[in-house]
Amino acid sequence: MYGFVLNHHTTSASLGLRLTGPVELPVARRVVDDIEVTGRAGTLTRLLGWEDTTIHLPLAVKGGLQAYQQAGLALSEATTIGLSSEPGLFRRVKYAHVGSLRQELTAWAMFDTEVVCEPFTYLDSGMDVKTLSTSGMVTNPGLLDAAPVITVYGTGTLTLTVNGVRHVLRAPAGRVTVDSRRLITHVAGKAQTDALTGPFPLLTPGVNRIELGTGISKVEIQGNWKNP
Repeated sequence: MYGFVLNHHTTSASLGLRLTGPVELPVARRVVDDIEVTGRAGTLTRLLGWEDTTIHLPLAVKGGLQAYQQAGLALSEATTIGLSSEPGLFRRVKYAHVGSLRQELTAWAMFDTEVVCEPFTYLDSGMDVKTLSTSGMVTNPGLLDAAPVITVYGTGTLTLTVNGVRHVLRAPAGRVTVDSRRLITHVAGKAQTDALTGPFPLLTPGVNRIELGTGISKVEIQGNWKNP
């Protein structure tokens, strides 16, 4: 039976939920601005980003009002959802709209939920952390550029080079974390806006060259691999 997993561990079955119909799998779509220019053949097209995706879940819950409330709370508080029809993948949840309960069967009650997610699907393997103590290679198995979380160990001004692009870091407390997905840096667990000079590093599909500069003892990389 098809189902889903919330936050990587809470299954729909454990919440007393059952899907009552098929779930369409949304694909990320570009945000496009088409501009009419006089005398130009066709429009001037600007690619602005990606649209959020929405998953529609037709659900039945067994256990009455209390089970419905517990399931609704779990859906509302979920930060990720993985569908059994997308093995090895998950989506990052922005918010969920839980519909009203309809008592249509003696044992089961029905309701619908819309789960609004970030544009992409993420690979489960992208949550794993790879450690490099010397310069080396990291392979991105996804189809899009990945925004990794990289923790660099060392003290002082450090240089991490990713695919030929130098990223200068300031680590006064022995390590600094660069979160490219959220565009923030952390030093000793506290946000520090001046810890990185230059762009946030990205990992392109395929093999990426990581070079550890002087003073870096190791780096830990969580890839956040993703597909459209």
